[in-house]
Amino acid sequence: MVKNEIYLEIIAEVSDKIANKIIDEEKFLAQRATMIDKDIKDIVQEIGLLTTQRVLEDTRDKIVSKKKVDGMTIHKNPTIKYNVIFGTIDIKSPYLWPGANPSKPLIDEMNITHLGRSVTVKRALSDFGIDESFAIARRKFKEHYNFEIGISTIDRTTKEICLEASTYIENKLSNVSLESTSCKKKILIEMDGCEIRTALMREIENSDEKTLVYSNPKKVKIIKWRDVRLGFARPLDQKEKMFVGKMDSYPKVVNQLHSVAELIGMTSESEVIGVADGGIGLSEELKRQFPDMQFILDKSHLRDHFYETAEKMGICKEEQRKWVESRIKKISNGQVDRIIEELVIENDRNPCARLKRLIGYLNRFNDALYYGNFKERGYPIGSGEIESAHKSVPQKRLKIRIFSKSSGNFEKNLDNAIEAH
Repeated sequence: MVKNEIYLEIIAEVSDKIANKIIDEEKFLAQRATMIDKDIKDIVQEIGLLTTQRVLEDTRDKIVSKKKVDGMTIHKNPTIKYNVIFGTIDIKSPYLWPGANPSKPLIDEMNITHLGRSVTVKRALSDFGIDESFAIARRKFKEHYNFEIGISTIDRTTKEICLEASTYIENKLSNVSLESTSCKKKILIEMDGCEIRTALMREIENSDEKTLVYSNPKKVKIIKWRDVRLGFARPLDQKEKMFVGKMDSYPKVVNQLHSVAELIGMTSESEVIGVADGGIGLSEELKRQFPDMQFILDKSHLRDHFYETAEKMGICKEEQRKWVESRIKKISNGQVDRIIEELVIENDRNPCARLKRLIGYLNRFNDALYYGNFKERGYPIGSGEIESAHKSVPQKRLKIRIFSKSSGNFEKNLDNAIEAH
């Protein structure tokens, strides 16, 4: 890593020369004062491009000189193109021989290939590509760095970085060291699921139809709706959070969530607060892997259940709000058992399948409904944080062309993209 301190003198010298040249040559500087930084940025970019090329060429030449001492000579010396953060450079890539091991210094020792990209370029491409469609990512990259990269390159690079990130995260979560984290007294976890529309292209069975251009077997689009589970953990008194997410079962995703919670400071002494809706199996799995957790049922979902029940019971719309909100208020104040008793009596008097379901729902989450008490203790009573995250994590990722025509593995690509968030 370059230490900027050792270059301060030359930075000051170059800065003075550029500034003096601009002052001497440019007119109307006062009128263009708010735009002059764009001109300087372009100049600095050219300096960066030429400097990078000089450094790479000198490094290559030193390697070649050592090879020549060993008796090797340059047999071929083609020019290749290589993308760095300042633009594209043309650089000679010598092939040396004879010898037991013919050498291509740029490829073998510098990891530079034709049309290759530096680590900094890859990082920039994946940063844009993971958040936007690849077409928008290409435009933003051009705006920031003044040269173009193709959509397919951004597609491929983003997926490669996502795969690396996914592997890193899997290893990180499976090797959490509690000694390396500071203990947090209260940890908030939330988890939710959403359905996403996925597509796979498969060859048409028992068909000889071919595409017009390349005569490949024709394919049909298979549409499936798949569940994505997304969760996060954060200290209760902080806003920064860590996400986990996969198209996988609750046990596997919650296991990752548990590792994330440990990573941010959860210990056996921490108080864990979990907020989620009443999805089948979700609260049960959270309680299984976080045994001492205080689970809180999302209040808005409870309210929705009451409104659905009121409608099925035939309560007119004008009266539904009064019927629902009076009961929600009593539940929030700790009168859960009383409301259940009232609903049981009502169901005995006027049997209703939806009311019976609501009673079962309240019994299932009896200890997760004391919203007044939870608020007094500073706990959230809604899962809005994780629900809104669906828009910026898995659902927005779908605007990327995560489905790869070459691999056909949509699920793997989506999981990797989520974990790279």
